Amino acid sequence: QLVTLKGTVHPLANARNDRGVAPDSMQLGRMHLVLKRSDSQQAALKQLIGDMHNPASPSYHKWLTPDQFGAQFGPSDQDLATVTTWLTGHGFNVTKVNPGKQTIEMTGNVAQLRSAFHTQIHKYDLNGETHYANANDPQIPAALSAVVSGFMSLNNFPLKSYAKGLGKATYDPKTDKATPQWTIGGGTVATENFVLSPGDYAVQYDLNPLYTAGTNGAGQTIAIINESNINIDLVNQFRTLFGLPANPPQIIIEGNDPGIDGNNNPDGPNFASVEAYLDVEWAGATAPGATIDLVIGADTALSSGLILSAERAVYGNIAPIISLSFGNCEHALGSENPTLNQLWEQAAAQGQTVLVSTGDAGSAGCDNDNTQAYAVGGQAVNGFASTPYNVAVGGTDFFYSDYATGGASSANFWSTTASNTTPAVSIKGVIPEQPWNNSQFGLNIYPTGTSASSIAGGGGGASNAAICAGNSYSTTTGLCTSTVSGYPKPSWQVGTGVPGDGVRDLPDVSLFAATGSNNSYYPICASDGDCQPVSSGIVQFYGVGGTSASTPAFAGIMALVNQKYGRQGQANTILYPMKAQFPAAFHDVTNGTNSVPCEFAPTVSPTCISVTSPIIIGGITEGQIGTGTTPEYKATAGYNLATGLGTVDANVMVTNWGNVHLASTSTTMTPSPTTFTHGATVTISGAVTGTGTPTGNVALMTDSTE
Repeated sequence: QLVTLKGTVHPLANARNDRGVAPDSMQLGRMHLVLKRSDSQQAALKQLIGDMHNPASPSYHKWLTPDQFGAQFGPSDQDLATVTTWLTGHGFNVTKVNPGKQTIEMTGNVAQLRSAFHTQIHKYDLNGETHYANANDPQIPAALSAVVSGFMSLNNFPLKSYAKGLGKATYDPKTDKATPQWTIGGGTVATENFVLSPGDYAVQYDLNPLYTAGTNGAGQTIAIINESNINIDLVNQFRTLFGLPANPPQIIIEGNDPGIDGNNNPDGPNFASVEAYLDVEWAGATAPGATIDLVIGADTALSSGLILSAERAVYGNIAPIISLSFGNCEHALGSENPTLNQLWEQAAAQGQTVLVSTGDAGSAGCDNDNTQAYAVGGQAVNGFASTPYNVAVGGTDFFYSDYATGGASSANFWSTTASNTTPAVSIKGVIPEQPWNNSQFGLNIYPTGTSASSIAGGGGGASNAAICAGNSYSTTTGLCTSTVSGYPKPSWQVGTGVPGDGVRDLPDVSLFAATGSNNSYYPICASDGDCQPVSSGIVQFYGVGGTSASTPAFAGIMALVNQKYGRQGQANTILYPMKAQFPAAFHDVTNGTNSVPCEFAPTVSPTCISVTSPIIIGGITEGQIGTGTTPEYKATAGYNLATGLGTVDANVMVTNWGNVHLASTSTTMTPSPTTFTHGATVTISGAVTGTGTPTGNVALMTDSTE
């Protein structure tokens, strides 16, 4: 009897892209078979993670090592031996059981995979690139179904980077102003911009008092997950240009080296080096004393190097902080949603804080902001960021009240006087912010105009497709064919403004992520010639934005927290109560929206509402993402689905991190009957009381061996 491992077919593995079966002899390296926790193990793990984040528990901050995690929550040695024997009996080479005992790594070929798992690998063409994926869901013997849940991946389709590359700009370190070599908004040629340098960043988010006190990330490590190598000299030049101490990053290669831009990959380059430079340079900019580990791996025929690198960071417990700026929407991930949830859950149990970008398509997380003028997929969020075990980082832009008339008031926030010392810090103080939104619904100095539109903006919204009822996925499209829903709302996600929607909401926090629509963006050094002064003193750099920038920057801020207080695991357990207890630790974002345009006519796309004076492009009348007459989502005081808890005052946040008090609860339980014999049915009733209305789960566990 066979059991189907549902939901493994990628939506891009479709007839339109299909170019036929892969040859039987084709080698399939580094496939990861995901092992299943028992229901009792999962309940115990959830309880333990809660205890690890509860100061009243004896387990508080007693993080597990990967080996300890595997001993408690992995399969038994006998079950592992059974699975391994079955795999080797079908010709696979089992290379290792990863630390934590959550996956088995194996190699084989197409014929062996088809014979053992009854799935066929096909070749697919995607925008001229060749990729490989399974064309139907695999099957396993029913006897293994209690131990095996699926594959980490059976395709090498690319994941989406959330870096928004802009182009080259010339920069004067004496004035901190830059002149971009690209157009913005509706084709406007920009003049001088107020580039957001590390020194400016330290003013906007109040980092300088921490640096002065010696809290700069020293002794901490941040793991950056990527799929491209880098030239370390460029990172060193970035640090020199912006006055940061020498502290070159470390490169950790998982498997084969992908090369710069993934040029060594079997499926061709991925052009991910801009993302890698951005993440490494800006994690180091906010935590200049921290060690930055760039964890990278090359793709294999059926595995993304990015996923392999993420696994290495968790299974190897490489760093207490992990930053990931890639993703895909929950709807497209299918059965990969629970495997990602399982990976980040292990990280939380090990005390690792996982920071993930919410994405760059506003509230339309399934649409492509690089190629689409309007959304067609409805409200959606990044499935890599929507689990209960990671911190989801969104994006903001600066807000100038006179944006509609050119934003002359921006001069009140920036100095234009040349400095005698370099690099200059030109920002004068904290600038009000709005959700980053490049569309016509953003409050921007440079709007898109009336003949063009964009869906680029900070991701945010409600989890709505992470769970497929009955695990009912199509065997041909990989999409859920029954009711989909979001992750249940975590017990820590409470506070003023948090929707009572019963699901995980994104983002948790936000930082600057904009791409110049209000004259500011991030500088990085990403190619030869960048950050090298010439005789005139003018420097070239590469301009960039996106939630790929806000995420590593917040990872750096978390390194400052860890320097003072140690590993934090799921940091949201502190961030949400901190919003109520120390509101000055956050800047409320109260202007703007992350709602983006969508197709309203001739076809009404999902969650698309009408707007006044709509833009019409190619016969398509645009609306905007929303419900009824309300755009989704507006920025408001407290928590909101456009910017989460808001942006941060790092000094107030770090200083008061250890002063946050978590409400205690009292649990009473009564069995009925109170005396009974072994094997009898017993009903347990009880109550949990505390300040307000406690939420969460109650688990009954036993240490009995009978």
